[in-house]
Amino acid sequence: MAVEQSILELKGEMLMLNVLRLQEVNIDHIEVALQQKRNEAPMFFIQSPIVVDCSDIEEEQSKLLDLQALRRILIKMDFVPIGLRGLSNPMLATSMTTGWNVLRSPAKRSSKLKQTTNISANQLNLKTKNNQDEAIVTIAKPESNDVITKIAPPLVTLGMTVDRPVRSGQQVYAKNGDLIVLSQTSAGSEIMADGSIHVYGPLRGRVLAGVKGDKTARIFCRSLEAELIVIAGCYQLLDESKTDLKGKPAMIRLEDEKLIIESLD
Repeated sequence: MAVEQSILELKGEMLMLNVLRLQEVNIDHIEVALQQKRNEAPMFFIQSPIVVDCSDIEEEQSKLLDLQALRRILIKMDFVPIGLRGLSNPMLATSMTTGWNVLRSPAKRSSKLKQTTNISANQLNLKTKNNQDEAIVTIAKPESNDVITKIAPPLVTLGMTVDRPVRSGQQVYAKNGDLIVLSQTSAGSEIMADGSIHVYGPLRGRVLAGVKGDKTARIFCRSLEAELIVIAGCYQLLDESKTDLKGKPAMIRLEDEKLIIESLD
């Protein structure tokens, strides 16, 4: 039976992936540290795809990691588990019965890179790899059995200014303030701010304002071409929007849980 026209489209697309790089197998420590990180920007992590990298776990220790419990924790925190990578031989056998997908491991990191990603006890950092489209979340191995659960109050900042283009695969986050991009953002990039976002060039990729829930945050740009627009957890795909302001100066705000796109001209 001949098909007169295509019923689907299959194409490659650059996506931002969170990578959870484990150096600890204690599931309680992992849950506490991951929850602390999630509390910093809860709106950003909602339905966010995540890959778990186990390449830093020693083979003997890897037998102690409860993969089923780890999957339950990630789902409970609204992550979307994509798969595991960097598995030891014992973990490969276990993963077959726990519902995880197994992904190819990346190239071995140099010792210099390891020094930059191994952070102090009970801290969690979100880093950006400029040459790959993924954000890395690293859980450091605790130096003692004590688990720090107290979260320090956020510092008030004046915001962040970026004076060069934000390229595909890059991620920029302005914590506790506004983000100002003096150039453009590219398709496949991701910019976020706890406050408002100002882009003085074409706005492409993903843009997330008010990531900690600030519903007064706004997005301003000289040319609206973003793939995904988010304010305080309310999102909209530009391709599905009925606005006639695509490619034009625009301001986006939140009103009654809906995104309103208005002209800046």
